[in-house]
Amino acid sequence: MKTTSLALAAGILTVLSIHAAASTTWATDAASTAAKSPTVSPEATQGEDKTEWYVSLYVQGSRPLDRPVRLQEDPFANTDVQGGLGGGLKVGFFPAFTGRFVGLEAELSGLDGKVNAPAATTGGVTRSANFRLQSINAMANVLLRYPGEVIQPYIGVGAGLSGGFARDLNLQHSTIGVVHENAADGAFAYQFIGGLRANVGERLFLFTEYKYFVANYQWESEFPNGARGPSFTLNSRMHVIAGGLGFHF
Repeated sequence: MKTTSLALAAGILTVLSIHAAASTTWATDAASTAAKSPTVSPEATQGEDKTEWYVSLYVQGSRPLDRPVRLQEDPFANTDVQGGLGGGLKVGFFPAFTGRFVGLEAELSGLDGKVNAPAATTGGVTRSANFRLQSINAMANVLLRYPGEVIQPYIGVGAGLSGGFARDLNLQHSTIGVVHENAADGAFAYQFIGGLRANVGERLFLFTEYKYFVANYQWESEFPNGARGPSFTLNSRMHVIAGGLGFHF
């Protein structure tokens, strides 16, 4: 009987020892796992799901298509539209709920250029034109991009208002008359965008993009005595290349 009691006690002690060892091993493994995975934190998860805001500055140059100046709908067939330089500012964001694939941005930019139509006579009418064309453009763009860690290609479309300013104006038409007064017009504008962004720092990025920009200007001129003069138009189409830097947060 005594031997049986001793055997039973030894069995109970063995079971308790195994259970204690297993509990110690489990606690050690859990602590080790917790120590090895500090990078998976709520802050990191929130960072990945955070809406991205950015602001950028850029310079740009244009290559317009040659479209005729029209003085009261009479085209100057030999019109040469020359490009120029300018710059702009963008502010935008890529919402978290879109996976930062789709973004919206507001863009304010300006461009300089020149329009020239050397004197030529056709149909018994002599025409010539020469003026600077400056534009200030306020656009709202929708962008679709691939949100890579370093390289981020994107495409987009935009619409807005373009203020076209005809400076140093010299329009001459042997039938209609001469126009020398400066003129301004606000026209609906739209553009198609394709670009590439490269993240070069924690907050800094560089980008370059191409834009096809469209605006149809119609100016109302005035004679020196204040009387209303003839209207003239230019349906502007231009290729634009831009490049700059920005900061996202």
